Amino acid sequence: MKKEVTAIVQARVGSSRLRGKVLKKINKKETILLLLERLSKSKKIDDIIVAIPKKKQDDDLYKILIKNNYKVFRGDEHNVLKRYFECAKKFALKNILRITGDNLLVDPNLVDKLVNIYQKKNFDYISNIEKRTYPKGFDIEVFSFKALRQAYSKANSKFDKEHVTPYLRRNIFKRYNYANKEDFSNLRITLDTIHDFKLIKKIFSKFENKFFYYKDIISFYKKNKKIFLECKNLNN
Repeated sequence: MKKEVTAIVQARVGSSRLRGKVLKKINKKETILLLLERLSKSKKIDDIIVAIPKKKQDDDLYKILIKNNYKVFRGDEHNVLKRYFECAKKFALKNILRITGDNLLVDPNLVDKLVNIYQKKNFDYISNIEKRTYPKGFDIEVFSFKALRQAYSKANSKFDKEHVTPYLRRNIFKRYNYANKEDFSNLRITLDTIHDFKLIKKIFSKFENKFFYYKDIISFYKKNKKIFLECKNLNN
């Protein structure tokens, strides 16, 4: 019997560096919806839940998600570990795929590769971030509810609570890191600043539809390194 895996996507309006980034529009559509549409192409996840803060400033985000028929959980703004745990508990999840709202270009094919490994092996946690070979912005983590519960009950530091999985990576021993053949860990293709937003808009403008993939982005990068380098330098 395969392990059921449900995606929890964390998102909020009150980002400190680029406020409202999840509601910024590319091709007349909010970035959070572009992310969710791309993630929905995954063949290995059973469902998607968006975990957002229970704050008034996130009400518009909530309304947009509900209008587009996505499941939403509202919880603690800053203790994201608690938000994940309570969401997973409410929906009785067995295994969780973690995606953050700034990973706009999430690749469903890459998601499926990691989920497939997780389902076939007896790991408590797998990711592609422990020894990074993928660009920042393509982070994927899959872990069991059992591991999440342990982290929630034992993690004490503010850092662990804000970032969800550092406790797991320090204390869960049955884990696996998925590495790429080519190392592109120096690349930044995430949505955290206005410069990131401009870069991602340029990437979307180069493709006819929103369902392009990691290999397509890398191919574009190899031909347009200057655009990516400019963004990286502006963020430094």
